[in-house]
Amino acid sequence: MDVLCVGMYRACSTWQYEVAADLVEIHRAGSRLGYVTGDQYAALGASNGWRVLKSHEGHPAFREALGSGRAVALYSIRDPRDVVFSMLHKRQLSFSAFLRQGMIHQIVANDREWSRQPASRRITQRYEALIADPASGVEQIATFLDITILPDEVRRLASEYSLEANRRRALATAERLRADGVDLDDPANATHCDDRSLLHWNHVRRGQNGGWRDQANPGERRRLALLLNRWASENGYASDEEMTSTSWIERIGVERDLLQGAIRCALRCAALDHPRAGRIAKRTLRIDSGSTRST
Repeated sequence: MDVLCVGMYRACSTWQYEVAADLVEIHRAGSRLGYVTGDQYAALGASNGWRVLKSHEGHPAFREALGSGRAVALYSIRDPRDVVFSMLHKRQLSFSAFLRQGMIHQIVANDREWSRQPASRRITQRYEALIADPASGVEQIATFLDITILPDEVRRLASEYSLEANRRRALATAERLRADGVDLDDPANATHCDDRSLLHWNHVRRGQNGGWRDQANPGERRRLALLLNRWASENGYASDEEMTSTSWIERIGVERDLLQGAIRCALRCAALDHPRAGRIAKRTLRIDSGSTRST
């Protein structure tokens, strides 16, 4: 059985991976595979044992494994506006660059992909709940994986992979990288992570909910409102209705930015089902196929 930890970017998917891998190693004699793309997963083939992996984008190989009963998915959601600013900080990007890359569209596209997978093969957890009560999150994962654990183990896992414990791990990784001469001010080095936990050196921030309102300027809020208001209201988050009206001149600029992002996201997603055509299109538009690897 494969356990696919495929939560939203910056929404506790790494925490889910750590907990699930710990449980599977101890109770199912399984193994952790690290971050695995859809193509890499397809090349691995089926396994008789238990494996845990982390990924984000959908792929035919993942869908087939879930549909055939060879895999289950751990998914997590978070207010995508908080996701955006967490990713901007981590990847040292501007909002406009992030939008043009199609990454805000990608958040919604990934959610659509995983949310439509069979409910019997998927559990969805909220970032806000996992931060507030990680012990309950551990119990939910164990129950979903049909693993019986005692309260002491629940407490151990909740403590071992708490926000503060993971912050310490991330800081230790940063110290090791600096000692090795890695320039952590270079955005190109933002993807360095610990091979076992998959925590990046800059992985953990404050875990704040709703911080996007203080970080987004009016123009950014308008773009977020147009892209994410519907998703927010449908998933229990407050929409930003006051920011939807714009002048016609500004609206042209907004629509241009959204269109650029939509095109890149659509091509990125299409490339998963049509790799050869997708590679050509991404090279033409200079779309980085590995840009979502660092979350």
